[in-house]
Amino acid sequence: MKRATPAGVLALIFSAQWPMTGHAAHPLLTEDTGTQGAGHYQLELTHDLASDRDAGTKTRSRSANAVLSAGLTDDLDVIVALPHERLTERTGATKTTTSGYADMEIAAKWRFYEKGALSFALRPGLGLPTGDEDEGLSSGHVTPTLFAVATYAGDPWAFHLHAGYTRNLHAGPDEHGHIYHASVAAEYSVSESLRLVGDASIERNGARSGHPGVGSVVVGLVVSLTPDLDFDFGYRKGLTEPADDHAWLTGLALRF
Repeated sequence: MKRATPAGVLALIFSAQWPMTGHAAHPLLTEDTGTQGAGHYQLELTHDLASDRDAGTKTRSRSANAVLSAGLTDDLDVIVALPHERLTERTGATKTTTSGYADMEIAAKWRFYEKGALSFALRPGLGLPTGDEDEGLSSGHVTPTLFAVATYAGDPWAFHLHAGYTRNLHAGPDEHGHIYHASVAAEYSVSESLRLVGDASIERNGARSGHPGVGSVVVGLVVSLTPDLDFDFGYRKGLTEPADDHAWLTGLALRF
C-alpha cells in the first residue's frame, strides 16, 4: 500500500511540513529571514489535513506540529519542533492506521545580512530519531538539513526564496540519499491585520521510483488577531504524483 513502509511514511512527514520549522508564515512552506529578536519567543501550533488517492488506495494524513522559536540575539534564533502524525490508508475493505510522534527537529536560523528591504539567512537543522521506527514514524537516525534563504520585504509586498538540502544518511537501494528543495513565496498585506499568501515548491522525490519531483502550490491568508497572535488558513494542491492531492492547513502563532 502507498507509503506503508517507514521510508514512505517519513517522506510524507517531510512533504507535509517542509521546512519543519521557522517558515515565513504557515501555511507557507517557504522559509523567510525573520527572527524573533533577543529575549523573544514564538510558539506555533499547526494542523495539516491531507488526502490522496493512488491505484485504488485512499490515504488520509494529519500532521500536527508544535514549534518553539527563541531569539538568542536579534539575528539568531534557536528552534525546536515536535510533530505528531496520523496516517490512514484504505484499500477496498482493508483499513490501516499509523499514529504517533515523529522525529523531533532542532535548528538555528541566522540572518547574516540585512540592508534595506533585502536580507539573507542560513538555517541548519538536525532531525532527531525520537519517533517509533517500527511504526514508520522515524528515520532511525539523525537527519541533517540546511536552507539558504532570501527575503525582499517591501510594502505591501514581500517575497521569499529558499533552497534546501536534506541528507538521508542511511538511504536504501530504492531511496535517494540527497534530497533537494526549492520554493518561492509571496505575501500581500491587505491591511495591518490581513495578509494574502501564496507559495510554489518542488523537491526531489525520496523514492527512486515514480515521478522525480514532489511539487505543490499553496494559497492562504494570515489574520493578525492581535499584534502577537496570528491565525492562518490555507489550501495546498499537489502538482505531481508523489505529492498529496489536496491538503487543508490551519495554524496559530503566539509571540511573547
